[in-house]
Order: sequence, then structure tokens, then C-alpha cells
Amino acid sequence: MHLRYLRCFIAVAEERSFTRAAERLHTVQPSLSRQIKRLEDLVGTPLFDRDQHHVELTEAGRVFLVRARDILGRMDVAIHEARQAARAETGHLAIGFVPGAEAKVFPHVLPALKDVCPGIRLSLRSLTSPEQMTALRSGTIDVGFLRPPVEDESLVSEAVVHDDIVAVLPAGSALASMERIPVARLTDLPLVQVARENAPAVHELANQIAAAAGVSFRQGLVTDNVLGTLNAVGAGLGFSLLPDYVRPIAPPTVAIRPLALDPPPGLDLVVAFRAGDNAPALGAFLRLLREWIALRA
Repeated sequence: MHLRYLRCFIAVAEERSFTRAAERLHTVQPSLSRQIKRLEDLVGTPLFDRDQHHVELTEAGRVFLVRARDILGRMDVAIHEARQAARAETGHLAIGFVPGAEAKVFPHVLPALKDVCPGIRLSLRSLTSPEQMTALRSGTIDVGFLRPPVEDESLVSEAVVHDDIVAVLPAGSALASMERIPVARLTDLPLVQVARENAPAVHELANQIAAAAGVSFRQGLVTDNVLGTLNAVGAGLGFSLLPDYVRPIAPPTVAIRPLALDPPPGLDLVVAFRAGDNAPALGAFLRLLREWIALRA
């Protein structure tokens, strides 16, 4: 059955006039009448009662109208989704991330995205959490992996993974020989940290860990990024408290040990994007990301 027949039928049913329906469809009345007659022949029963002045649906016509609207509605949705998918396949997606996301998330999601959208162009930018908030607001990136909180009504955030906080120690230190590190023992070394403006969540958690143990950490070197922190610790300049995603990127000059705390303290990694952003490429990426998160649950 041609969809054109259904569109003609719905127009006549809603206008209750072949003349007005023909005008609405930009056709002529004789042609419209022929198409309605062919539809009725296909259905096997009259769909309209009509005379010179009135057009009314028969009982069969009323039932058929409900189904015809449903069919066309589903077809419109199918066309819309197909066009969205086509745009996603050739779209562009700019992704921001803090260290860790590229190791924990991207290997599982990006290959699947390239399979679904082979023509998509990706841009990956390593940014601090505050930098990502700014980039999301300005539209420089489409989606970001960062540390909470995301306190902006224009952005939506969802939890992705949870990272335990670990002690990062010089490989040759006495503490490195321990399996789990009591927080109080960390006061033997200065604390090496990424600058607060670049990693506010990690700073806050370090303060909470010290306060809960009733100790104060000695402030040591402040670095620009995680790699700088790892190298400074490896050079014997102190210890650090970092999410355990650093294990794969840590140099051999450092030792990574869990804290002697139960449960271990940790930080969430969240994905954030602009509220109301219906870009097809973003939608495809978020769908695959949520599927991966569900599989890990």
C-alpha cells in the first residue's frame, strides 16, 4: 500500500472535504478522489460516507484513521532517525578528558563508535576539569570526562567510573616496602600535588583524608599535571595521593600502594555535556558509553 494513499485519506478525514484536502495536498480533486477509491478497493470497504455537501468517516474509516496516523507517525520517526544516523556517521565530536579517561574508557567506547559511525571525525583534548567546564560552555568541546562536582544548570553529568585514591611513593622509600600505607606515616614525606586550580577535587579529597586521620600533610612541590607529579615523586621529592588510573602511566621510579583505609577513599569520573544538545554524533557516543557502563555494573 502506498503511503501516498494514507496521506490522502488522513487529509480528507481531517478536512471533511475533498476540495479542501486537495488544496492541502497541492493536487486536484479528481486525482484525490481516484486515490481514495483505490484505497477503499484495497481495504475492501468504504471508508467515507459522502454526498454533494458532506464527507463523513464510516465506522471502518474511523478505525482505519487511527492505524493510518500510527503508520505515518512511525514512518516519520524512522526517517528522522535514519537521517540522524547518517549525520552521526559523518559528524564531528570533540572530546575533553582528564588523565585516566583515555586509559579506562576510550579503548572500550571509541572503537565501537568508529564501527557504528565510520565517517565520524574525533578530536581529543587533554584538559583539566575546570578547563573542560569552560570549553563545554563555549562549545569548544562537545563532551568531557572530568571530576565532579559539575555545578552548572546548562550542563548534564553522569557517573562513569570510580577511582580509588592510592599513595604514590618513591620506589626506594621505606614506605614502599609496605603493602598498605597508614595515612599517619605519610607525614614523613612532603606532599607533591597538581596545582589546586587544575585538580580541585583531588586537593579537596587529600585534605579530607588528612583531617579524618587527624594529621596534616607537609606541602611540597606543586606541579602542572599528573605526569609532572609522578616524575617529581620518582625523583624522591615526596609522595602524592592520586586516583589509581595512574598505574599504567607511572614510571618505574615510583611505587603505588593502597591506603590502609576501609573503604578506600575515591573519586568519580563523570561525563558532562550541554543540556539539550541533540547532535547526532553526541547521541551515538553517549548511547555506546551508557551501554559499556551498564555492562560493567
